[in-house]
Amino acid sequence: MVYAVIMSGGLGSRFWPKSRKSLPKQFLKTVGDKTMIECTADRILNVVSKDKIYVVTNKSYVPIIQNLLNIKSENIFKEPANKETASCIGLAAVKLLKKDFDAVMVVLPSDHVIIGQEEFETTLKAAINIASEGDYLVTMGINPNRPESGYGYIEKGDEIEKGAYRVKRFVEKPNIDVAKSFLEKGNYLWNSGMFIWRADRLLREIKKYLPDLYKNLMRIYENLGTAQEEEVINEEYIKIDGISIDFGVMQRTHRAVVLDTNFLWDDIGSFTSLERFLSKDDDNNIVPMNEVSLLDVSNTTILGDKRLVAGIGLKDMLIIDTEDVVLVCPKDRCQDIKELVKKMSNQNEFERFI
Repeated sequence: MVYAVIMSGGLGSRFWPKSRKSLPKQFLKTVGDKTMIECTADRILNVVSKDKIYVVTNKSYVPIIQNLLNIKSENIFKEPANKETASCIGLAAVKLLKKDFDAVMVVLPSDHVIIGQEEFETTLKAAINIASEGDYLVTMGINPNRPESGYGYIEKGDEIEKGAYRVKRFVEKPNIDVAKSFLEKGNYLWNSGMFIWRADRLLREIKKYLPDLYKNLMRIYENLGTAQEEEVINEEYIKIDGISIDFGVMQRTHRAVVLDTNFLWDDIGSFTSLERFLSKDDDNNIVPMNEVSLLDVSNTTILGDKRLVAGIGLKDMLIIDTEDVVLVCPKDRCQDIKELVKKMSNQNEFERFI
């Protein structure tokens, strides 16, 4: 049986101050009239039935998810702490394996934008088939349409069937010159962070490459459905050293396969990536609100709340105005918002703003 696992525990700190601990990015309406997690769930309904959609999240977000997705509480897997994606996905794997030894997992981040529904569904079905019959760890690669230093890349190896390639290597976020060379070579894809595999195959790879995590997960597996389940999960999570599934498994395994896709994809990882989906005025400004007054302002994004935002002589700037915080920064420092939030988290007087 095929199950969808939506990862929804991230804080979206590069999207601060719109994204907060109490309401992170995946629960916001950034593109269109629905929240990002709602769009993610809707996107897979023609391939995975609603009762087979599961969400892994922090326990504090459970009421929000139930309200947005209208799914059963047993379809929400609660993590006691955010320990990166390997443990998040591993927890889902042991829970689904307990339910169904033949479980195939479609693992999706909750904050992506995808345009091209039919192509997405076709690719997803092909990935499920390859993961099920070929026993591979499958990921979807995105054809890059620009040099991008904010994404990881996948180099394609030998083609195993039409549109499906063995992964030759993963490359972490390159500098812009390297990204340009990848675009010219034509055999590199963006790493989308979407994965498809059998739950038992993933756990065998975790056992091989992350043996300590495997021990944690097996103790959880042995106690699923018992009165000690929650206590054991809490105990094991304290022991886990967090690592991403990319670093921990995908960059090491010999069973990784990437599918070449043709749909439009973006992970909306920052305000500058959001700009690609918002309309601009004649001065290349993005001001999707009425109460803005500008003089000699160009290539600037202003996302406001309720107050009038006025600007003079600005260029290449980002202004985010919320009820209690105003963020101002040059666009080329947008990636540093995460570092600012990290700094603020160590300053007690600013904790309430995060």
